[in-house]
Amino acid sequence: MNNGRDINEDASSKAEVSTNQSDRLGDAPIRPLFLSMSMPIIFGLLVGGLYNVVDAFFVTRALGANAIGGISIVFPLQMIIIAIASLIGTGTASVVARKLGEKHLISAEKAAGCAIAIALFLGLLLSASGIIFTQNILSAMGVTTALMPYSLDYLQPILLAAPITLLSSALGDIVRAEGKMHIVMFSMLLSSIANIILDPIAIYVLEWGVYGVALATVFAQMLSFMLMFFIFFTNKTEVKIRIRYVKIKWQTAKEIVALGAPVFINYFGVSAVIGLVNFSIANAALPESDYMISAYGLLGRIFMFLFFPLLGMMIAYQTICSYNFGAKHYDRVKAISVLSVKVSTLYCLICTLAMTLFPHFILKIFTNDEMLINQGVIIAQYIFIGFVVAGAANIWGIYFQAIGKAAPALFLSSIRVYFLQLPLLLVLPLFVSIHYIWLIFPIADLITVIVSFLVIKVAYKQLDEWIKGATLSSDEY
Repeated sequence: MNNGRDINEDASSKAEVSTNQSDRLGDAPIRPLFLSMSMPIIFGLLVGGLYNVVDAFFVTRALGANAIGGISIVFPLQMIIIAIASLIGTGTASVVARKLGEKHLISAEKAAGCAIAIALFLGLLLSASGIIFTQNILSAMGVTTALMPYSLDYLQPILLAAPITLLSSALGDIVRAEGKMHIVMFSMLLSSIANIILDPIAIYVLEWGVYGVALATVFAQMLSFMLMFFIFFTNKTEVKIRIRYVKIKWQTAKEIVALGAPVFINYFGVSAVIGLVNFSIANAALPESDYMISAYGLLGRIFMFLFFPLLGMMIAYQTICSYNFGAKHYDRVKAISVLSVKVSTLYCLICTLAMTLFPHFILKIFTNDEMLINQGVIIAQYIFIGFVVAGAANIWGIYFQAIGKAAPALFLSSIRVYFLQLPLLLVLPLFVSIHYIWLIFPIADLITVIVSFLVIKVAYKQLDEWIKGATLSSDEY
């Protein structure tokens, strides 16, 4: 409950917010706005994703197939940290953007403070539990003897840095909710460039191997966090981090978690799929099992790099959509939704063609190992063919998250992984060779986009009614 000071502050903040940069989210023309919002974040994400690709390049070239396999097989655990960071950050961004659209600055600051408290608590919990149970977790995942030393060396520094990862993500998403994408982009650039520079130093100069690669990632994350800390505590944001608001308020925390849950579930599900695929391949105990795991891990990093521009479009779309929904500009909500689907689908089509027609040439950049390349070419044909529909399916899912409807957002984000991929992964290996495990990817992609289309059709009808109602109210006024 607001005390008297908070009510007065919130009332006085409304006039202040109306003159700030976030107002352009509700005023600027949709196409230029989407371009100006998405391009900086896409650029930042691509540079950020580049260090994953550079990691793969240096590790595979300098340390061999087992090194990239050891990193890849523990990637699901790294994805869990990313999933929790996204849970906090995405949920917070949705709440903060809508509060700013409603001109309630103090409510936005309370949500931001709650997010910081959650990030700190969960980050420390992840670090402690991860370090204590690392060996047991890796054994349960079926990490092979050849890959185990690389997995341990890489995972331990990543787990220790979990609090920094979560706090940096939360601060970045609060800035993103204000529409200040240039700050988010610069933070990503700083982190990524540092990582790219430090990787070869760690591998070739210091000869720290996979452990050095992990330390480079941790140091880069610390730089990003320090930049965000500087931004907030030098009053360069509308939303301030006030110590009195840095506490877990259960009502706000529930809203953040509910709205961030779809993205968390998506990331967690991806982590589960990667882990189960690797476990199934390792258990098959084929002569080429380690090569299959390594090829799948290498392609996973390429997939993530190609996914980042789509993620940038999704982030820009959610920010614009949330703000305009909070401001009741329903015509702008519809316009940005349609535009985002068109642009993202075109991008995904280009990626699908590249990775299904020319995978051999792309894999040759990373390795000359023909066994690794041959396995990668086979896998790429399956996991990338359905990428063409990823843009539409993801934008339609984000729509519900952007307007604060957690249940349909949760349902749509769960279909691909939880209703299709994971069940198929459990059943398919019982009936066919492990080499056909890759069939789960195109099957899941096709069914997901069909179901998402049917759900969004109903939602768009309701949105059209809101647009009509807003137009009639305006005419009457």
